[in-house]
Amino acid sequence: MPVYKTKEEAYDFLVKAGIIRPNERTLEGEEKRSMFLILSLLEPYKQTNNQRFITDYFKYGDKEYHVTFFDADNFEVTEVSPL
Repeated sequence: MPVYKTKEEAYDFLVKAGIIRPNERTLEGEEKRSMFLILSLLEPYKQTNNQRFITDYFKYGDKEYHVTFFDADNFEVTEVSPL
């Protein structure tokens, strides 16, 4: 079992495992790159900026996607399914 040094690392693990926020899924690898390419062609319907990172919100098909930019090369794509 992995050991997490911070509360944030443990929380991120629980989210990725689907234990917390079960209707959300963080995309990784080729799936992340492909969806980011599709979403980059769309206009976000909302954007938030808390000075540490920027999140763009998209609707594509029947799902919602959140693209969070931590810096120029580091970003995360989260898929949110309707409940």
